[in-house]
Amino acid sequence: MNLSAGGNKGMRTLCFMAFFMAAVFVLGETSRRGLDYFSVNATTMIEDYLCAILLLLAGFLTWRRHRLAPTMMLAAWAYATGGMLVPFAAHLEASLRGITFRADHPHEDVGSVVLKGVIWLICLVCFLASLRLGDSDPTLRS
Repeated sequence: MNLSAGGNKGMRTLCFMAFFMAAVFVLGETSRRGLDYFSVNATTMIEDYLCAILLLLAGFLTWRRHRLAPTMMLAAWAYATGGMLVPFAAHLEASLRGITFRADHPHEDVGSVVLKGVIWLICLVCFLASLRLGDSDPTLRS
């Protein structure tokens, strides 16, 4: 099914962003830490991969115009927003205090703080858009 034919433009945008950000979470986490990091801290890897799975599922349901798409989209963006808040806020706090809390998050790495902030902001905007759009697409099917 082609999303450009009819439907809700906002949901199409969220669908695109879900697929895009799923790739960002998987590729970003894997390229940054490598798969060997599973033996060091599996939790952080699983969080990002689970986020990607949820975003892919939400994107797929939206692409198929499934009736559960708005709910799944909202849930996926809520998970992504919440999942990025702590890493961003903790790294920002460490940077502002000038203290490294974790060895893999040096407080001097301002680029990582900015990147995490941008990712968190994208997730927050998509979450708020998901709340706003909700069930506004009458073309959804079961």
